[in-house]
Amino acid sequence: MIQHSYKGRCVWLNTAVKSEEELEEEEGEEEEKEDEEEPEPEVGPPLLTPLSEDAEINNTPPWTAYVSSTHIPQYALAVLRSNLWPGAYAISSPKKFENIYFGWGMKYSPEGYSPPAPPPPQLEYPSGPEISEGVDPTVEEEQALKAAQEEAAAAAEEAEEEEEEEEEEDDD
Repeated sequence: MIQHSYKGRCVWLNTAVKSEEELEEEEGEEEEKEDEEEPEPEVGPPLLTPLSEDAEINNTPPWTAYVSSTHIPQYALAVLRSNLWPGAYAISSPKKFENIYFGWGMKYSPEGYSPPAPPPPQLEYPSGPEISEGVDPTVEEEQALKAAQEEAAAAAEEAEEEEEEEEEEDDD
């Protein structure tokens, strides 16, 4: 678990501390969670530490320095860009300086992040004869099928009538 020490605040926020409502909800679960360790706050370097003491990142210097413009050097600004906190800049002129940060609040990670590959697409439907398109029957085939169904229905009715007659004869 990556823990960021400032999370957009000026002080470290301990995420292990629960509010009163969360404590009431978790009273029964206390026995299971007693073994959990509380996170340690990340401590940065003391104020006014020289940049030369910043740690390198995979043989990359922690800061990149450049001049804002080479066309008009008397109005150019000195710019420092942080390689540890992408988006952090320090800008200075002979009489003024400014620090600014444009970023997501995430330290640089040499490994980077690549999301996991999505699962393979699922089949839309199973292929089978009940789904496959077939050739429509001709009019003659339809009439022959209808006649066969009528004959089968008539034969079934005759069989029922014969069974009923046999039952009546057996009853008498």
